[in-house]
Amino acid sequence: MASLFKKHPVAVILSVMFHAGLIAFFIFGFDLFDDPVESKPPVNIVKATVIDDSKVRAEAEKLKKQDQKKKLNEKKRLEKLKNDRLKEENKLKELKKQQLDQSKKIEDQKVAEAARLAKIKKQQVEQAKKKAADDKRKKAELAKKKALDKKKKAEAAKQKKADEAKKRAAREQADALEAMRAAAHEEEQERLAQKAIASYSDIIRQKVERNWIQPAGNISGLSCVVRVQLIPGGDVADAQVIKGSGNALFDRSVELATRKASPLPIPNDPSLFNQFRNLEFYFKPGV
Repeated sequence: MASLFKKHPVAVILSVMFHAGLIAFFIFGFDLFDDPVESKPPVNIVKATVIDDSKVRAEAEKLKKQDQKKKLNEKKRLEKLKNDRLKEENKLKELKKQQLDQSKKIEDQKVAEAARLAKIKKQQVEQAKKKAADDKRKKAELAKKKALDKKKKAEAAKQKKADEAKKRAAREQADALEAMRAAAHEEEQERLAQKAIASYSDIIRQKVERNWIQPAGNISGLSCVVRVQLIPGGDVADAQVIKGSGNALFDRSVELATRKASPLPIPNDPSLFNQFRNLEFYFKPGV
């Protein structure tokens, strides 16, 4: 009985309660009603008792199965809850691990970024120092170059000035020599021209006189100066008395004789022709 109670406590308790109630009904049932109640035959009582016990066992078995099913369901539910809890815990652990990993990753990224920025800043500082040094060096080189260029320019200007002075002095000396040569040549040409003019004046005057026709009237002692314009070859372009004799007929006859005597004799040297281009000669018959 004790082992049965341990195995199926609920069924046993229900069976006892059912039997106790049944006994109480039979004991106290007749006192509750005025009409006498016939008792059932003993066989029926025994039969009823047997049937009730079967029902009790069936009920107990049913309750047992329900209890087992309930326990099994509860166990499954608890196992499910446990599994869900384990899953949730694992999920939370995994999430926590992911969060930790993410935090570590973020921290590592922050550290890496800080290192990268520090490296960049260091590089920028080094580049700035290098640039400043390069700028300083370039500035010094530029200043040195400017000073050297300035010195070279000054020396070049000085040299140019000296060269120009030398050239100018040489040019002035050459000009002076050339002027001296030109003056000497001009003087020589003038001398030769004057000599030629002097030698050719008589020849020209004689040719003019040979072509001169004496005008009527007294011309004794008359004379004049004639200016003749000649072209190459000695041809007379124009003849004009520039210093008259006082006798218009005489002066006119000399001009006509000069034109008639064309071409006049001139030197063969072309360099002397300019001296004969505008020629003046003294005309006095018989001189």
